Amino acid sequence: MPLYTSSEFLRLIKSDIGIKDIPLPVDDNELYQRINESALKEFSVRSPRREKFTIGNDDKIPPSYVTSTNALRYRIPKTVYWDAEVLMVIKVDVARPLGYSDLYVPQGMWASPDSVLSSLADVRIAAGVASAMGRAPTFNFVVPDIIELYNGWSGGIYDVEIGITHDPSLSTISPTAFTHLRELATLDVEEFLYNKLKRLDNLDVGIGNIQLKIDSWENAASEKKQLLKEWDEDGNLDIDTISFF
Repeated sequence: MPLYTSSEFLRLIKSDIGIKDIPLPVDDNELYQRINESALKEFSVRSPRREKFTIGNDDKIPPSYVTSTNALRYRIPKTVYWDAEVLMVIKVDVARPLGYSDLYVPQGMWASPDSVLSSLADVRIAAGVASAMGRAPTFNFVVPDIIELYNGWSGGIYDVEIGITHDPSLSTISPTAFTHLRELATLDVEEFLYNKLKRLDNLDVGIGNIQLKIDSWENAASEKKQLLKEWDEDGNLDIDTISFF
């Protein structure tokens, strides 16, 4: 369950701006749409939702092997991200090779002592050959959902981690990240309201006029750009991954 529901989050933003009890000519649905289409996507680029899964031969797409670049092509399963958008591939690691389709992988290890010893010797030889000839696999992400893999096994299983956009329900936002999203969303809504209402001096609410006094929102756009710039400079958009053993 998210720290804030989408309705709670919107109420907080309106309260922070000071428009919670003002009948503006903009309804909550329009404000909610603005947050989803602007602030949430900007936040996703810098702090994406991370999903892990495996790919194998069933995920290959034609041409499964690109001769000009020696690349294997895989399609990211739709079941991993559904209605979200894939923003980046964070890492691809070999889970295991499929020995029947690759060279230098010893075949067969029977119960007799001599076959076990022979197979172990083959494994050591294969490891030496692989370390001398092989290179670490690398990858390239092709929008919207294709992974090109270089120097990988011709047949194998790979552990993949990708970054995708967050869900509009906010259920995928880490509780510790809501403070940053709230700051960005507040400036984003102020920018939106200022551009929409800056030509109005007064607001007729039926029982009289309300002075909007939206001058305080005039710099929201530049403040938002500065905030995103600070995030870009202080953070790492390449999403470094540290493994503990």
